[in-house]
Amino acid sequence: MTNMVEQEEYAERPVPEHARLGFMKPTLVWAGFTYAYICIFIGSQIMGGLGAPMGYVAIIAGQVFLFGYAGLIAHKSSKLGLNFPMMCKAAFGRYAYALPVLMIAGLVTGWYAFQAWLAADLMVGLYGGQSFNAGTGSGVLPGILGTTGFWAGVFAIVFGMFAVYGVRAMAWMGWFAVISVTALAGWMIYSIVSVVGVETGGNLFSSQPIGEPWTFAMGFTASVGTFIVSATMTGDFNRWTKSVKQSWGVIAVAFLAANMLMLMTGGIFTAVAGKLDFFFGLGTLALGIPIMIIQWASNGSTCDGCMYNATQGFKNVVYYISGKRLSFSWKKMAIIVMIAGTAVAAANLLTSIVPWLLLLGSVVPLVGGILIGHFWIVARKCTPDELLAAGDKKINGPAVAGFLAGLAIAIAIQLVAPDLPAVLGGLIGGVGVYPLVAKLTGYTKGGRLTPKGLGTSASYWTAGTADQPHTPSAPGGTAASGGHVSPSGRIDRLVEFIAPFWSSLSYRGGGSSQFK
Repeated sequence: MTNMVEQEEYAERPVPEHARLGFMKPTLVWAGFTYAYICIFIGSQIMGGLGAPMGYVAIIAGQVFLFGYAGLIAHKSSKLGLNFPMMCKAAFGRYAYALPVLMIAGLVTGWYAFQAWLAADLMVGLYGGQSFNAGTGSGVLPGILGTTGFWAGVFAIVFGMFAVYGVRAMAWMGWFAVISVTALAGWMIYSIVSVVGVETGGNLFSSQPIGEPWTFAMGFTASVGTFIVSATMTGDFNRWTKSVKQSWGVIAVAFLAANMLMLMTGGIFTAVAGKLDFFFGLGTLALGIPIMIIQWASNGSTCDGCMYNATQGFKNVVYYISGKRLSFSWKKMAIIVMIAGTAVAAANLLTSIVPWLLLLGSVVPLVGGILIGHFWIVARKCTPDELLAAGDKKINGPAVAGFLAGLAIAIAIQLVAPDLPAVLGGLIGGVGVYPLVAKLTGYTKGGRLTPKGLGTSASYWTAGTADQPHTPSAPGGTAASGGHVSPSGRIDRLVEFIAPFWSSLSYRGGGSSQFK
């Protein structure tokens, strides 16, 4: 049974075409994932900081950005069958990739712990004793049962078990989350407008900031920060789709529908009520049971998604950094991650969300920018076999240079131009600096990695062309999909049209590519 679970999750190799799950299961996982209760509160904080209508603009702009950002990464992950760690390995090299993968896997482990902690704090704030953020409970849950730490540990284990059993079990959790959260979110919006709105006389479309005003950049970054980590790691989920069209559809549901609904619900409440409230003025309706159902479903499905991301990253790095000598089963690695996250959740170490979001929005795009720059510019014409071969090179120096340049730009933006979103740093470093350095140092030529970039003999580079349909070879002779989507797709044709102009400009020093 362990071997079967190990094989089905494909942490160290591409997902072959015969194992693809299609559209529905990845959609359910992503929709349940982005139906995060905390996003309702984040939406309320964005609205509190900006007021209406600018709060809505920041929310929508952030989600549109996530759609494009995650979509570009998801497109390639679906086409090649690669998870996030394997995409990083191809872009950074087999030694250098460990740092960004471990960094983001650690961050998403913290996100997993926070979701479990939040579920506990909300329940204690309504039914137990004194919570950290959600108020003083009714005392229905006495003693240790009325503490956030106890329930944080319980929820971390309960929610995490879905990830232990893999993406298929998570899809069932997604079903529950999608049905219950959609219905209850509609109920919440109706109740906020009809009940809360009548009491406060608030205007849905026009409101003033509450407390200290935010800059638009802070609101945008908070919206992006909700799922910038897993948007960067989207390959873990989208590699299960059967086509790039399905992959883009999954991303559209995740950000333009599910996460947007959560953020908008919180934004509408604050615009109407003129206050921030973890229960959105509805904690006393029906004994708060609907609120508890929506937060259990949403936090649970978000928890298992975060834990799945973290487990993919840690398992892959341990396997390759050890020279393939350490190969933990999926269940063992998932349980290790679950225990670590449970300890963090139960210890009440993560109690504030806004600094966490701003950190994520600044740091994680450094990695996503490199992935976009690598797969869409530097190595856009490489065959799947060449991309996998590039991952065996020790270090891709230009990618590391692009990462560090993006970090420096992000820090400069924070210090000198705080009105600009910090995510620009990572994108400029990955989509601008990295391709330019790769070209000037001879790592890439005409959209293909050179022998220097591949770290292989020249014969490998001249063995074929990217125009030929190819599937990457997996361990054991299993071929991953990649041939199921023609390279002549619309997005690929657009890149083929734009790339020569970019290459000409970057070669002459006329500028760098800019992501918009």
